[in-house]
Amino acid sequence: MRNWYERLLENVVKTREPASRTYRYMSRLIEKEFDHKAGGVCLAFFSLDGDKVSSDALLMLAYCLQTELGSKVLVVDARVKDSEGGISNRLGLGAARGYADVQREGLNGKHLPVTASSVPGVDILPAGQITEGSKSGVDIGRLREMLDVARSQYQHVLVQVSSVLADTRYMVTVAQADAVFVLTLENKTLMRSLDESRKLLRANGVMDPRVVVVGGSE
Repeated sequence: MRNWYERLLENVVKTREPASRTYRYMSRLIEKEFDHKAGGVCLAFFSLDGDKVSSDALLMLAYCLQTELGSKVLVVDARVKDSEGGISNRLGLGAARGYADVQREGLNGKHLPVTASSVPGVDILPAGQITEGSKSGVDIGRLREMLDVARSQYQHVLVQVSSVLADTRYMVTVAQADAVFVLTLENKTLMRSLDESRKLLRANGVMDPRVVVVGGSE
C-alpha cells in the first residue's frame, strides 16, 4: 500500500505541479471555512465520472491538508460497491477490514480499523469486505457512531462515495457530512448529470453542495 501511495503522489506532485498548488489552496479554503477546533470536520466527495477521479482528488487533498496545515487526516472509503478506481483497490487494501465491516458489526469501542499511509498523519479506512450484490441499506446509527469517533481523532475526515445518481444509498452517507463536494472533469462531465445530482442532494437536505472542477486529464 505504501508504494501505491508514494507512486501516486510522485506522479501528481512532480508532473502536475499546478494541480498540487490547487489542492494546497483548497486546503487553505477548507481551513478558513470549517473550524475544527471543537472537533474534526467531515467532508464527503463523489465524482460523476468514476471513482478514480475522486480517489486521486482525495489522496492529493489529504496529502496537502497534512503538509500544508499539519492536520491529522482520515480518508474513508465508504463505497458499498467495489471498483478498481476506488481508494482501497488503488492502494492495495482490497482485502483489509474497513467501512463495510463496521456497518455489519459496529465499532469495538473507539477503535477504527484504519491503515497508516506512507504520509505521516494520513490514515486510510478501507472499504472493507463488501458483499457483492448486497442491496442492504446503510446503518445510519453505526455510520454516525463511526463518524463521531473519526471526528474525535482526526481534524479532517474525507469520505469517498460513488455517484449518488448511481446508488441512492450514498445519499444517507453524504447527508451526515459537514459538506459535500461534487468532483467534475473539465470538458467531460455532462451538465445534465451535474444538475440531476445537485437536485437530488438538495431534495435530501444537502442544500449547498460544492462543485469542484479537477481538470480534464484524469
